[in-house]
Amino acid sequence: MSNGQLTQRKQKKNAVFFCAAVLLRKCFWVFPLLLLAQLALVDFVRDARASEASADGGTGSDWKFSVSPYFWAAGISGTTSSLSGLPPVEFDESFSDIWDDLQFAGMIAGTARKGRFGFAGDLQYVETEAKSNSLDPLFSGEKFVSKTFLVSLLGDYIAFEKGRSIVALSAGARLWSVDTELELSPGILRGRKFTSGDTWVDPVVGVRGTLDVGANVFLSGWGYVGGFGVGSDMMADLFGGVGYRFSELISATVGYRWMKVDRESSSFLYDVEQEGVLAGLTFSF
Repeated sequence: MSNGQLTQRKQKKNAVFFCAAVLLRKCFWVFPLLLLAQLALVDFVRDARASEASADGGTGSDWKFSVSPYFWAAGISGTTSSLSGLPPVEFDESFSDIWDDLQFAGMIAGTARKGRFGFAGDLQYVETEAKSNSLDPLFSGEKFVSKTFLVSLLGDYIAFEKGRSIVALSAGARLWSVDTELELSPGILRGRKFTSGDTWVDPVVGVRGTLDVGANVFLSGWGYVGGFGVGSDMMADLFGGVGYRFSELISATVGYRWMKVDRESSSFLYDVEQEGVLAGLTFSF
């Protein structure tokens, strides 16, 4: 192997280590904040229950909550033309490809329920950054930054419940925000920057549930569809997995999630699929 190839490999390896260090540094800030927020919420709910129990003679409140931080190791494929002035681009990236470019990722879900009615929420933020010099010498380098934010809020109706097995019918909305930036560093040609993005809301309906199959083992899943031409033309979100309860308060789930969205508005096109293994912890109180 030539010295040039060794140098190039070393530079790529150093770049990956640098991105990993940045990710870890940011995660160390985020996870303690999430933990503190969760502890504060637990204390708030405990105090509220104590106050209600005192006010109603000790019966207390039947509100139930859960918080679920998770990680979705998803690959992504599809077609996008989110950068104005550039033609649509087809892509197909595995999770390992995305991990190399990952700058930050945060994902958390939660539920609140009283009787047969409740709420469910899901929040995701993913930021990636890719660099290359494929256009050299026209441009000395290229940097592509993508930021995707997704937040869902659903109302639940418990249509079936037996023990810890439930089926909930859901309806609500999902907010999407996609921002992209392509920066071309000066070479023979003058440097330039392309930026674009879009924000939209999809109506969403679906069903989710859990089914106990053992003393501590359960199946979990959901299926949602949305868009209907209001925001995106079509949106679908499916998940199926298996879980284990360590106690009444803590459980873990691992499974496979597939999600598709097709959004087209003026010069913006975002027709993508994401799929991969999802794993998370659930804290109930």
